[in-house]
Amino acid sequence: MTKLVGMGEVSPRNASIWLRAAGMAPTPVAKKSLAAKWDLTVRHVHNVHRAIALHIPAPDVSAVRLEKLSPARLEAALAALHAQLDVGDHDLRQDASHALAGLAAQVRGAPLPRNRTRPQGSPARSRSYRLRTHLKERVEQLPPEGPSRYPAPFLAIGQPLPAALTHLVPGTIRSRSKPPDIDWLAGLLGDLQDAHVSKDGRAAALTEVCMWALAQYPTSPDPGLEAEMLRICAIELRQQSARMAAVWAAQRIRQLQGPYAPAALYAVHDEVIALRGNGYHLRALHVLRQALEDAKRAECAEAERHLITCVLMSQLVHVALDLRHQPTPLDARPLSRSYFDFNQQTGVHFYLPAAARSQFETEFILATDRARKNRERFWIPPSVHRMYDTTDKIIRASGSEIWTAQWAILTMQLGIGQRDSDAVIAAAAEFASFVSTIPWIRRDHPSERVHYNLVRDRAVKANPTLDNSLPLV
Repeated sequence: MTKLVGMGEVSPRNASIWLRAAGMAPTPVAKKSLAAKWDLTVRHVHNVHRAIALHIPAPDVSAVRLEKLSPARLEAALAALHAQLDVGDHDLRQDASHALAGLAAQVRGAPLPRNRTRPQGSPARSRSYRLRTHLKERVEQLPPEGPSRYPAPFLAIGQPLPAALTHLVPGTIRSRSKPPDIDWLAGLLGDLQDAHVSKDGRAAALTEVCMWALAQYPTSPDPGLEAEMLRICAIELRQQSARMAAVWAAQRIRQLQGPYAPAALYAVHDEVIALRGNGYHLRALHVLRQALEDAKRAECAEAERHLITCVLMSQLVHVALDLRHQPTPLDARPLSRSYFDFNQQTGVHFYLPAAARSQFETEFILATDRARKNRERFWIPPSVHRMYDTTDKIIRASGSEIWTAQWAILTMQLGIGQRDSDAVIAAAAEFASFVSTIPWIRRDHPSERVHYNLVRDRAVKANPTLDNSLPLV
């Protein structure tokens, strides 16, 4: 299909229609639903399907079914499928995510997750069950082999522009049968960059428009322009509660510019956060290790290579903490210390607050695990207390609103462990002040609000008298 589109024999739109009608996409769609989605007749969709089927040779080799995958390969296959689902059809995204969550639990031998908002026998539950069967076949037949799973944007996106975003695209661009002009695409990139920097609330909508516009091209219109656009899209998608579409964007950048380009290495940071946020910790570890090796050969100046290494090491410490309960865990403590030492030696002062916080957070989490395991009261040695004071000064001197807001949540957790109600109340008030006075934190970082509310619930459970003193966000 990619070859047919590249040769101009099939349009990206018709390719997307055929892939969904033939059941080759992660979420198959009936011809009647495809006709309604694209504002076509069912006869038109049927003719498209029949015309393209004439170009597709009959397979002479049966598909290979891989019934048993190792945990790492199974997680990689599920993550790749999840990324395709998240970047694909808007109206099926929620049902497909529920189906994939059920499939992941099923293949891992865990109980199926139950959603109380979807009653037994509902159409959504039946649709999720049918999708789960289809997704299971794709996981068994299509083991991931690197970024070759994403040869072209239309294979994953393949949908018309959502009606809520049509006002962002001129009618002459929407109505034409060929891809948008490259000049308009460059202007769209400028708008996305301005919205990303100014944080005026337009970036999320522009991200969807950019993904749609790139999917109209049979091949990349300009690898440099597309890579820069996808780099910003990956950041915005990661901020939207760690959407897995950031994984797709990062892998597409690696296809366009290779693994040693700075844009590809920076995008790994957002890819790993999305993988961690959705529970794919083994896959995140594999991607990070490969990226750290690629960073040694990065096509950039030495100072930028140090910055890229700091960006990647910050996530490596988090992944080590995620995997600390595995049979063969990574030791997060030496990783966090080497990250802080590397930051100071190379002079990457921009990431000094993150490196200092990483070192303290590692000690805090390991102390929490020790207290839970030994059934003792939480405590940290004086050296870690001094580490907290140093980190607090570094973060507040940085002037970063989001880093200070995240530090307030961590301070709340420390106060809960030390049973210091005054510290919990002060940190909660500081976070609430940031959220109320800086609107882009509330809008662009919903995961921080969720994290705060979880910590608040934990504080109220430990001390019910704090319920009226901790603000709700």
